[in-house]
This record gives sequence, C-alpha cells and structure tokens, in this order.
Amino acid sequence: MKILTMFYDSASELKSIRCLTTTGVLVAIGIILNMPGLPFSFQLATFKITFGYLAIATIAMLYGPVVAMIAAIPYDLIPAAMGAQGVNFFFLIPEVLIGLIFGIFLYGYASRGIIKGGAGWAAWQVMRIAFARLLVMVVCYFLLNNFIIFLVMLPPGRAEQILSEGTFWAWAFARNGVKNIVQFPIDMVLMFTLLPIINNAYRKAVRYNN
Repeated sequence: MKILTMFYDSASELKSIRCLTTTGVLVAIGIILNMPGLPFSFQLATFKITFGYLAIATIAMLYGPVVAMIAAIPYDLIPAAMGAQGVNFFFLIPEVLIGLIFGIFLYGYASRGIIKGGAGWAAWQVMRIAFARLLVMVVCYFLLNNFIIFLVMLPPGRAEQILSEGTFWAWAFARNGVKNIVQFPIDMVLMFTLLPIINNAYRKAVRYNN
C-alpha cells in the first residue's frame, strides 16, 4: 500500500459512523486500561506496566494513521485533564506520533489468516509489529517523553543537577529505559496474539451487519 494511498484511505474512514463509534469505544477502553488502581496494569519492580497502547494500535490497524492520530488526542487529553498535574500539550506530540507509527505499520495488518498467509507472510507480520512497537518505544517513550520532561517538567535547578551528576541519557535510561526493555517482549506477545483476533472479529461483525 503506497503511503499517500494509505493516508487517503485512512482519512476516508472518518466518513463512516462505524469508524467513529468504534474509535470512540476503543479510546475509552484505552483510557481505562491506563487508569491506576485497576487490574489492567501491574507494578513490576519500580515501574508500572500498562496496556492502553493496545487501543491505539487497534484503531491504527482497523482505520489507519489519520484516524489513529486523531484518536490519540482525546486518549491523551482526557486522562490528563482528570489528573492532578493537568493538561500539558507538549505530550500530545509523542502520542500523536504513536498513532502515526502504528497506523503506517499496522493498517491492514492480518488481512489474511496467519495460517492461510503462510510462514513467510506470518514472519513479515511479526516484523511489522516488532518494528512498530520498537520505534514507538525508542522515539516516543524514551526520546520525546524524556526530552519533554527534562526541558519543561522538572523543578527549577533539577536539570542542571542531573547534568552535573551525569548525562541526560543516563537519567533517561534510569527513568524508563529498563521498563521499555522489560515490556517489549510482553507487548510483542500481546499484540501478535490479540490483533489478529480483534481484526477477524471486527471483519466478521462488519460482514454480518452488511
């Protein structure tokens, strides 16, 4: 699928009531999956692992990058508005980029069955998921999120203290580098297991209702 065609097809999805309602439901599910105190996330050592990203990945798979980028806005702003720290629009940048990355790599994912597609096709699907999730973790979580926190969120003098004691990269890795490394294989298993199931269920529901 050519990149321009992908964006055009994704934008065209916005004309569908099914797309809008399904996206709204998935955004709500994603917000719930990230909520503290609920059994949809768990504490591992000193960091918390959440699974709200699966909702954005599903939207990206079904409706493409344009819809996923738009969905990322309420997915980020609603919990932020409900939180104690309030809304910080800088964090919209990595969230929208997550929708873009997932959309580019996952739109049309699992359009055939894993078995019917053959071993080579199945391997390509694994690579699509792995590269998409790895890119999201490195670019959005590790680089952008940490840069935003370092530049605009730290209390006065803290950034200078971090640089005097070490480097930005050491601080960033200590903050969420280990978390991302630990979570990556978990995410791979979940995405490769759940996305084809969700896709097949959605396609069957669409055919049934049409």
